[in-house]
Amino acid sequence: MPSAQEFSVLSFGAKSCPKEVIQALEANPADANVILPFLKKSLEGGSSTMCSSDQVWLFCVSRNNGIVTVDMVLSCTENEMGKYPIFIVPTQPVSRWSPTSLSVRLKALAEALRDSVPQERVYSIFAPDIVVFLFSQLWSDLVGIGINEKPYYAARLLSCATVIPNPLPLPPSATCRLAVTADTTAIAKLCKGFSDESEPFVLGRNEAFKEASLLISKQQVWVYCVSEEITCIAAFTRNTLNMATITKVYTRPSCRGRGYARHLVREVTRHLLRSGRREVVLYVAHNNASAARVYESVGFVEPDPAVEVGHSVKWTEVGFDRNYVDLGHW
Repeated sequence: MPSAQEFSVLSFGAKSCPKEVIQALEANPADANVILPFLKKSLEGGSSTMCSSDQVWLFCVSRNNGIVTVDMVLSCTENEMGKYPIFIVPTQPVSRWSPTSLSVRLKALAEALRDSVPQERVYSIFAPDIVVFLFSQLWSDLVGIGINEKPYYAARLLSCATVIPNPLPLPPSATCRLAVTADTTAIAKLCKGFSDESEPFVLGRNEAFKEASLLISKQQVWVYCVSEEITCIAAFTRNTLNMATITKVYTRPSCRGRGYARHLVREVTRHLLRSGRREVVLYVAHNNASAARVYESVGFVEPDPAVEVGHSVKWTEVGFDRNYVDLGHW
């Protein structure tokens, strides 16, 4: 087990990511879904927003007899909709560190983050439970901003590599399809509904319309229609050649309980796997048993830790006192 001293924290820019970092993230793509797709787009020369100087990347490495190992990666980034939370992805099994070794690594990351961004930029942290609770406390102690009593989000990370066949066909009046420009207004209403249930990350009408337009233009959202009326959406916004992440599933409240989301998630997942991805991942909140049943019926399960080395099932987003931070959106 490495000692507390055998590590360092380094930074890199959007165009200069060390290959060791990419390799470490690619070794556990399920956990890395919050960082790896964005990082690859930045390296490939994505939009000016993705490559702006506001993006901060930090990573912790251990050294042992000349061998360098990437321990974890932290990102502070933003997209067209706003600033993301701070994401932290362990790239080694957390069990390899003693509590002291983990604490000093996270403290060093917190200090490097403090030196890189204004403290009001850090409105929340999203990471595996064992990391997020320790890091958020270290950050709070460092900058003097309190932690919200209730986490913004607490969820399990699920993965699907094989879709379970649907025992029931689509109703004759129903269709699942990729969204088109003509769907923008209807999808914006559902994006707004989703955000209204995701306090404090609530969108105004114009912001919801912007989000719908972006999802459609990037071909990242499908719809479930009943007699041509859109009742449900499923979006996938963190994607690489080998993996995709379903990030938003929302059914109009008056249409829930009819199996629409189950049909749509199954079709979207099948489409993503047929397009060449090896797996599709998503998060499901601990308190959302109905959504968990939908995803599990499609084939989503907790990734096998024997395959995903160091995989973390439970993830939480911890927020800080909103009187002292600037909220973003994701």
